[in-house]
Amino acid sequence: MENNKTILIKERLKNPVFWFGMLGVIFSASGVDFHTLTSWSLLGQALLNILQNPVAIVAIIIAMYGVWNNPTEKGVKDKIK
Repeated sequence: MENNKTILIKERLKNPVFWFGMLGVIFSASGVDFHTLTSWSLLGQALLNILQNPVAIVAIIIAMYGVWNNPTEKGVKDKIK
């Protein structure tokens, strides 16, 4: 039996749900409250605060893996049909 597994990168990057998940992860890890982000400068400051916090970076990486991973397949790779 041939092992037809790969990561379907292009398909994920074209999927808007994937990007909503990634944005949700980043905003959650930064503790962003949408009521307080009323300007682009405040958004930029919130993103810079993430980069200065190693715990937030690790949390983002772990959560992004959860968004990236296909829960219907074993492991990280996708099954090609």
